[in-house]
Amino acid sequence: MTNTPNNFQNLPPEMQARLAQIMQQAQAVGAAVAPPEQTAITALAVQPAPAPPVKPPSLMDHVIALRQEVNQLSQQVEAAGRVTEAVGNAVGQMYGMFQEQTSTTNYSTNFQEARPSQVDDTDY
Repeated sequence: MTNTPNNFQNLPPEMQARLAQIMQQAQAVGAAVAPPEQTAITALAVQPAPAPPVKPPSLMDHVIALRQEVNQLSQQVEAAGRVTEAVGNAVGQMYGMFQEQTSTTNYSTNFQEARPSQVDDTDY
């Protein structure tokens, strides 16, 4: 970029790279009109533009990423709450099934009051 005006040096690197690419394309178009001997010479002089540098993430990019992470965490907390509520409801239903019997039964008292059956195993 030795032939670029001084104004280009104040531009961001990605803009400088883009302008260099445009200028190289313009030179290539001009070389296509030139005779074949000059085309080979200019093709060697024209090099591909370097890839624009990767910009570091800005503060806004970090804020957006944090908001997405908070949204995911809140969804996970909500899902965990739903699971906890479902487990609590299931335990409550099971507890209710066992609490339907309101009076205690004493099977040994009932057995003692019953008449002996015709088939007894005590005869042996």
